[in-house]
Amino acid sequence: MSEFAAEYYWIIIVTSFFLAGIVKGTLGLGLPTVAITLLTFFIPPVDAVMMNVIPVLLLNSWQYYQAEDHLFVIKKYWRLAAWMMASLAVFSFVTVHLSNELIKLWIGVGILSFFATNIRSGGWHIPPEKMKKWQPIVGGISGFVGGPTALWAIPLTIYLISAKIPKREFVDTMGFLLLVGCVPVIFGYVSTEVFVFSEMWFPSLVATLVATAGFILGQLIRDKISAELFRKLLLWMFFIMGIRMIAEALL
Repeated sequence: MSEFAAEYYWIIIVTSFFLAGIVKGTLGLGLPTVAITLLTFFIPPVDAVMMNVIPVLLLNSWQYYQAEDHLFVIKKYWRLAAWMMASLAVFSFVTVHLSNELIKLWIGVGILSFFATNIRSGGWHIPPEKMKKWQPIVGGISGFVGGPTALWAIPLTIYLISAKIPKREFVDTMGFLLLVGCVPVIFGYVSTEVFVFSEMWFPSLVATLVATAGFILGQLIRDKISAELFRKLLLWMFFIMGIRMIAEALL
């Protein structure tokens, strides 16, 4: 950790998670993607990933609790959830063996994939009758991407956007899939001692409280700003950060 990061550690955490909460409240996604993207510029990638585990668990518990029809989401996406959890259970054990540079590269590639998919106005399309066939593939990829980085939301976002499901179903489903994904991830991180609760509980608590405040604010301003303009500005920010992250990992 640099001297700057050590001196302004709590300011970095509060700012990163507050912004991530605003994005999640406004768009329905953004945690942990925004928080990890910002944090990795100041603290080691592994620490950034670990700091997001508890906030993701708690905020998505809340998001899924607010779902309109819990059983509908489970019945429609249980296959995806099962394959994703199995894949996450395997790849979460990989993190302990990866260098900071490789994790940063992994995150950078994931962020650019997120950008490439979401910047397209039309995007790809998965017909309703083929959604079930794609679920095992998407679940496996989500575990591969998210096991070492906690960014399993990226493949899920690509899949759900491509399926062109209603906005409410999108938000409810993301809450469910991010929530259940935390179970194997936490198990893997704790088992390999990458996540040490005694060291991470307080930063995680602060991150959760700040992200929750940002989430509430994001919900309040959702209808007062142009969501499309906000989304595009955010995506281009991701693009710049993803390129820089990959460059730092390779150079």
